Amino acid sequence: MAEQALYRKYALYYDLIYQWMDYPGESEFILMVVKRYKKSEGMDLLDVACGTGGHTQYLQNYFNILGLDINPEMLEIARKKVPKMEFIQGDMRKIDLQQRFDTIICLFSAINYHNTLDELKKTFKRFYGHLKHGGVLIFDLGFCTENWEEGRVFVDAVVEGDLQLARISQSRLYNGVFDANFLFLIKEDGKIDFEIDKHQIGVFSTHDVQKTLENLGFKCLVYGGYQEQSWDEDANERPVFVCFKP
Repeated sequence: MAEQALYRKYALYYDLIYQWMDYPGESEFILMVVKRYKKSEGMDLLDVACGTGGHTQYLQNYFNILGLDINPEMLEIARKKVPKMEFIQGDMRKIDLQQRFDTIICLFSAINYHNTLDELKKTFKRFYGHLKHGGVLIFDLGFCTENWEEGRVFVDAVVEGDLQLARISQSRLYNGVFDANFLFLIKEDGKIDFEIDKHQIGVFSTHDVQKTLENLGFKCLVYGGYQEQSWDEDANERPVFVCFKP
């Protein structure tokens, strides 16, 4: 299967693979921290790496949302799921929208698609420039040095009608980068196919990320796993950053 074809098929399977995602709960957390910390007057939200629009679907009644993603096939699904909102194709590392927002979100490990802190700093600087004064940036680190488990095997399996899908990967870290080779096994309409979907995912120290943000001018809080509690590096939870532009 050609890589482009796999990418298109992956977009179709995305919501099935991640059907366990708590979009309603995470959206409630976003609403809570925005209400608590946002000082700007508007409700314009930029959903960076919006994927198929899972969070947008639950936030659309509260914000004017612009969704951005690098994958056009993901965006096709998002537009059907949330037709009232605007979605555009783009790379978070290059965004220059000539527009400022009250809230920026970048969720579900999307920020890990940077290989170095320097790359991450450049993207954070773009986020800072796209926020209004008093605006809020919210993102999570799905992978960080504090919760990294070397050699762990991940298996996701889906059975729906004639479709049987398995995705397998193993955590191996090389110079701070997770070379994530996801093996897909797909059986659909009686035919079996397989392919490897390759991703390079940066694994950073939560403290280094916070220092990078603060050096750019952000004020930061770090929550644990979309819960109303501070992140504890010994609790094996996903750090969720809530950052404010003064």
